[in-house]
Amino acid sequence: MSPASASSRSTSVAPWFGAVVVLQFAHLFAVATAAPERLALVHDVAGWVSGLLAVAGTFAAASAFVSGDYLRKVWGGLTAGAALSLVSAALRSYWLHTVPDVAFTASPLLPYRMVAVVLANIATTYALVLLAMTYRQSGLQPPSSPRTKALWAVTAIAALAVGIPSLVTEVRNLASGVNSAPSAVISLASTLADMTTIFLVAPILSVAYMLRGGRLAWVWWAMGLSGATWLLYDARVWLAPLLPGDAAHGAELLRTLRTSGLVLLGLAGWLQRSALGPQKVEAPEASLNTSAGMS
Repeated sequence: MSPASASSRSTSVAPWFGAVVVLQFAHLFAVATAAPERLALVHDVAGWVSGLLAVAGTFAAASAFVSGDYLRKVWGGLTAGAALSLVSAALRSYWLHTVPDVAFTASPLLPYRMVAVVLANIATTYALVLLAMTYRQSGLQPPSSPRTKALWAVTAIAALAVGIPSLVTEVRNLASGVNSAPSAVISLASTLADMTTIFLVAPILSVAYMLRGGRLAWVWWAMGLSGATWLLYDARVWLAPLLPGDAAHGAELLRTLRTSGLVLLGLAGWLQRSALGPQKVEAPEASLNTSAGMS
């Protein structure tokens, strides 16, 4: 790809990434200026917007492939995960609007949310593992270098640093009865899945860097940035005290990063479909090479 083409491609995707930034700052501003009793509603609205965009984007990518394509499994799993995550948000949203004076942890809907969250994390983790292995399926192997090894080490340490304290805390809470079993299972499943996501940031970003200038590079960058965002989201308990003001309010501000994590996932799906649409028409008989865009 010529420099001019690469520059044109960068320009064409810039508004999409800009839209993610706008949505993120809108959520952040709403939380920063909302009264404490309105925070749940603000997060609820943002959760619906980002969740729907994640489902729409991943479904668009999955529908771009025919049955049997490797990446159909990847994007199908991500779609299932995004849809189940939205179901989880819908259950909590329903309770917020119908029984606003009772915490959701006391809701009879909590076990159903537990099932949705566990299945969502299983589907998403499975899909991300497949995605990280895509380069092997397509015959591309990111070259090993001190930079890639350092990236692997950093993400592995970050995943362990973020996940292990949360796992230990949740196990203790479950054993002592501080949290109900469904709440503990939700936290444990989410933490394990997020640890896997953080760990997979390294191979995903490695492929993105290797494909720089190519049409599909932005798909991988969006996926990698989404994973990096979840790292910051999961570290909010430790990062919140570093922010100015009350730590509890800082944690609420960092919770807004969930918006970027989900919207970037949807954007990755949309970019995948946009990049592969013309190729599918030109060579519908090609399977993995056309699907992965790595011929």
